[in-house]
Amino acid sequence: MMAELSPPGFDNMFFGLFGLSNRASSMVGPSVIQAIIDKTGNNWQGFPFLVALCMSASLVIWFGVDVTKGRRDAVRWANAQRGHPR
Repeated sequence: MMAELSPPGFDNMFFGLFGLSNRASSMVGPSVIQAIIDKTGNNWQGFPFLVALCMSASLVIWFGVDVTKGRRDAVRWANAQRGHPR
């Protein structure tokens, strides 16, 4: 999905942003799961939270992202950054 929607010529910048958000979620996610486990006392109580999070993200991507429009917008943005009119 990232490769499809990255503006041409700006791939490194957008994948760098993805890498940064990936690092942040790698720190926050385990902390949230541990807080759930500490609160409930059951190691399996973090699993429903993860399933709900993954399902909600999947639904947003499947039904909320228009890839064709995203590609057009990415090309338009890249051209505007370079100073091209279209």
